Amino acid sequence: MTMVQERKPTTIAHRARPVVKPLNAQQVTSIATNFLKSLKYKRGVEPKRVFIENGNYVVEAEIGRKMLAKVQIDINTSEIKEYGIEKVNEEARIGLPIEPKAMLIVFGISVAVSLIFALLNLNSLLASFF
Repeated sequence: MTMVQERKPTTIAHRARPVVKPLNAQQVTSIATNFLKSLKYKRGVEPKRVFIENGNYVVEAEIGRKMLAKVQIDINTSEIKEYGIEKVNEEARIGLPIEPKAMLIVFGISVAVSLIFALLNLNSLLASFF
């Protein structure tokens, strides 16, 4: 008795598929920020948090100080499924109503004016106004 081995034809369906590594939070954040920058938001894209929801990574990023973007990325395919950009309610923001840079400028000007008055002995003139 002779044994004959049957060989199955190699087809595309039988070939090994490349193994796709699952994404991590850093890769997803990079994908989302690059996507937002490819739109018109070149500056000020600052990722705030990444979480998994319904089989998708969700990246929340602040754009400038006035907008919040949410980008949903599929865990398996790294495809952007959905994104949304909304304006942030100014009342909901926690922080100072004035920018720190503007506050420093105002403080610097007031110090400079008071030094000039002190050097020119105009303090009595300044006191007469108040």
